[in-house]
Amino acid sequence: MKKLPRCDFHIHTKYLKCANATMEVFDIVKVCESLGVKTLGITDHLNTLDKLDLHWKIKEDIERLNTSVCVFFGVELNFMGVDGKFAFSEAVKEKLGFQFAIGGIHGTYLDKYDLKKIVDIQHRHHLMTCRDPLVDVLVHPYWFGKGEFDGKGWPWFDSMRAVPEAYARELGQTARETGTAIEINGCANLENPAYNERFVEEYIAFMSIIAEEGACFSLGSDAHDINSLKAIKSSWKVADRLKLPADRIWMPKGSPMAGGGKQHS
Repeated sequence: MKKLPRCDFHIHTKYLKCANATMEVFDIVKVCESLGVKTLGITDHLNTLDKLDLHWKIKEDIERLNTSVCVFFGVELNFMGVDGKFAFSEAVKEKLGFQFAIGGIHGTYLDKYDLKKIVDIQHRHHLMTCRDPLVDVLVHPYWFGKGEFDGKGWPWFDSMRAVPEAYARELGQTARETGTAIEINGCANLENPAYNERFVEEYIAFMSIIAEEGACFSLGSDAHDINSLKAIKSSWKVADRLKLPADRIWMPKGSPMAGGGKQHS
């Protein structure tokens, strides 16, 4: 079997204030080089259009890079409300020159605890993301911010058993039909300190069901700190464990914005 590509397509920067000051584009690429990453994508948040111009700084940094690593310019999207939309369009993509988009749901959108509703809302938004023609990758399915649960006094979401197998299969089928990749996320899902080893094993089993349905996968560290970039190795290990062939690991189309002689294959 052909060796899986060593890539990372979910990395944040300091510019959107989601990641910390260590996440300079130049330093990110340097660390990725040391980790063996061959292709990466910078994908900071675009939750609302008023933040769009902050992405110009990221693009400028990428264009100044001198590296053998292939570097793409992407963006991460979040729903602006329950059953809402992404702050993204063909016009926005063209204006900034974004080369790809990853996106998904980043909260429960509930004020009262109801586990079934939490899972149902997640699933509905996962399918909506896959069906959006401008989104290439569904990010961290069933990731939750523990701060939200603690702040509301809710029991923590600590088991994937709450997710019906039928949901995993429908997600895998929809992703396959739409060509949307499902992300194997290092920091949010696999190395998140809020999750124990049992949860991680359940999560990998969830991913294996999606794989059975023929979906493709994207690999991402979701790093917000320079020392967290190494979490991409956990994503690589899971991809290997799922026995995914190289042609089911998603890669952006076209040439990188910087690096690799701007030749990408």
